[in-house]
Amino acid sequence: MLDTPRPRRGPSPRRLFAIAVAAAAACFILTLSYGYADHAPAPHGVRIAVAAPPGVAAEVSAGLAHAVPGGFTVVAAPSAAAVRSRVLSQSAAGGLVTGEAGPVTIVTAAAAGSSQQQAITAALTAAATKLHRPARALDVAPLPPGDRAGLSVFVFELGLLIPSVLASIGLYFAGRRLRVWWRVTAAAAFALLAAAASVLVLDVIFGALTGVPWALTGVGIFGALTFVAFVTGCQAVTGLPGTGLAALVLVFTGNAVSDGTIPFAFLPAGFRQVAPWLPNGAIVSAARDVTYLPASDLAHPLLVLASWLAASLAVLAAVDLLHLAERRRTPEQQADIYATPGTTHLKRRLTRQRTALQPTVTGGPG
Repeated sequence: MLDTPRPRRGPSPRRLFAIAVAAAAACFILTLSYGYADHAPAPHGVRIAVAAPPGVAAEVSAGLAHAVPGGFTVVAAPSAAAVRSRVLSQSAAGGLVTGEAGPVTIVTAAAAGSSQQQAITAALTAAATKLHRPARALDVAPLPPGDRAGLSVFVFELGLLIPSVLASIGLYFAGRRLRVWWRVTAAAAFALLAAAASVLVLDVIFGALTGVPWALTGVGIFGALTFVAFVTGCQAVTGLPGTGLAALVLVFTGNAVSDGTIPFAFLPAGFRQVAPWLPNGAIVSAARDVTYLPASDLAHPLLVLASWLAASLAVLAAVDLLHLAERRRTPEQQADIYATPGTTHLKRRLTRQRTALQPTVTGGPG
């Protein structure tokens, strides 16, 4: 009796609806993340440098504490020059200079963020009104005509982020059957080209981020390589689903708190503590500092990028060692081994170890 072949199942629309539900869930998470970060920005411990007589400084501090509890931290400065220097270095977000009498000078830096400048100006203007003194504004780092809203550093970061994620997906499909270092090499080439393209657009074409093309290109290369290396590391561990994990960190969270639209100190709790340690914010801060605020300390954003890049490369090296160990066992399956996620290799290794430890069952006496 001949076996009759089983009838093939027709295409099912179930997978289409699963994708639709997953996309809707991503929409919900994205809106939730950005909404939580941006729906009600408010200052939290924003440092204000004050050069004024002790009595006046105390009145300013008390007025700010009453108007916005916990919003501002007043630090004393010895002179107007010190206030200006601190605002330029962003060791203080804003400043106030006044004497025993006369007008109050409000010192801000538009390049550090227009929303921050507006909040500081409004708070210190109210404090000057309570002192019954006129207020005048001093912008020590104004924005150029090509970047009037101060959003070009955010555009710079976003222009690196989205192509980096897409490039990582393309490199995964094209190179997953090769050693991971081929993808890293291609990622480095992508980072160089992406950074050069971003600087070309924002500097040469739009005249937004000007004056420091080489420094800005360096930040772009560092940032794009960090993005791609992190996504590639996630993919090496779990396969293509790792892209979703990387997107959750970089796109859904990191971009919402990147300091491009809302300053770190104006974010809600949770995001405010995490944001300065994500690569998105590090790229925005580094690009802003080299372009507009050269007196600022670049050490922190560069440290953040270096830490993320080093951790990603360490993960890739660990997965590569797993690949090499498996290749020594079955060299004829080299391409399949490279295409296998690190977690799968670990599961197989643990299974083999458990099997080897199990006692051998022998038959009874014949």
